[in-house]
Amino acid sequence: MQTSQLLNELMGTYILGVLISMGIGLILGLEREYDKLKEEQGFAGIRTFPIVTILGFSLGSLSEAFTPWLLIISLGSFILFLGFNQFSKAEEAYSKGLTTNLALIATFVLGILVSAEFYRDAVATAVIIVTLLSLKTRFRTVISNITSEELSAFIKFSIIALLILPFLPNETYGPDDLLNPFEIGSIIVIVSFLNFIGYFLVKFVGSEKGILLTAILGGLISSTAVTWSYASKSVESPELSKKYSAGIIIASAIMFPRLALLVYIFNSTLFTYLALPFGILTLICLVTSLILIKRDTKEPDTNIKLGNPLNILNAIGFGVIYVIIGFAVFYGNRFFGENGLYYTALIAGLADTDAITISMAKFSLSNTDLKLASSVIIAATLSNMLVKLGITLFKGSKTTGRLVGYTFGSIIFIGIIYILISRG
Repeated sequence: MQTSQLLNELMGTYILGVLISMGIGLILGLEREYDKLKEEQGFAGIRTFPIVTILGFSLGSLSEAFTPWLLIISLGSFILFLGFNQFSKAEEAYSKGLTTNLALIATFVLGILVSAEFYRDAVATAVIIVTLLSLKTRFRTVISNITSEELSAFIKFSIIALLILPFLPNETYGPDDLLNPFEIGSIIVIVSFLNFIGYFLVKFVGSEKGILLTAILGGLISSTAVTWSYASKSVESPELSKKYSAGIIIASAIMFPRLALLVYIFNSTLFTYLALPFGILTLICLVTSLILIKRDTKEPDTNIKLGNPLNILNAIGFGVIYVIIGFAVFYGNRFFGENGLYYTALIAGLADTDAITISMAKFSLSNTDLKLASSVIIAATLSNMLVKLGITLFKGSKTTGRLVGYTFGSIIFIGIIYILISRG
């Protein structure tokens, strides 16, 4: 027997609804009461919100027995009452009380939801609303630090994700149905979203939290960018080479769980084949980073040039790379078999690992050889690690090059052994 059914039998449907409505009202009213005390203004708090929720629930229950017009007229009257009350205030009080009025209307609607026995939905919505209300100060702080370029990037991303993507044709074209505009657009949006989130995590969380956290968050955007930045800093401050080496290694470690996430999104079955090797390679990077970071107690400058949070040309370029790699995977497998896939992975990994990973995840949906797909993805990551090793040796200090070389060399060696064993 479900919990709701048991409670219904113990106290009845109406009393249960009243209690749930009161709980929802208390959740919202507590936050508004605290805000009212802090701002020394406001007209609704911990008593008003529960009453409004119970009112919405009671009217919703009565409308089922009489007429739906009772609920419609009541909701309209409540909105008009709040509107007249709002317009009668001074301009300053008007701006401060608008959010509370909207919260009261939402609270009334939540009571109606409870009357329709959408208990979980109503409680979940109340938690979301109270979270938004309580984060007012944090939102203002974040918004005050957003640049015009970042705002423009957010608007562009919203246009791409919400206005352009839904209208792309979800049809296949080309040989073996390799081209699907909607899928290509979805891939661009997903990867751009991951980079977008990573950018703002670095901006608002990682800039002053130490080199490791910055490297972790920076790795969400581009581990290659972190490698380039930290390798240069290790030359400027060679006494901090161990810590910069740890930052390069841990930023590269983020590549493995990030790619695993992409694989899980597009082919959850293939994820099980990559969990073990990616877990081992990630663990090697993490352990090495922690050992190096403990040997250096100085705190270096951790600022990384983040660039543009959303470069449209780069996003389109990624889509082009994805399509090219998709064709390369298809024709490489057709004309060269397994070797063609490995050649494609090694070349693709020099520039980007996301595109080849997504291509192989989708390729393995129609190909039963999941071990082959996982080995190709691992080969691409090893190629990418080799590029970052070259950057470190070229731009970094001797100590940084040596430490990163040992770690990346070990990872490349273990990865090659794993591929040989899995294909043997």
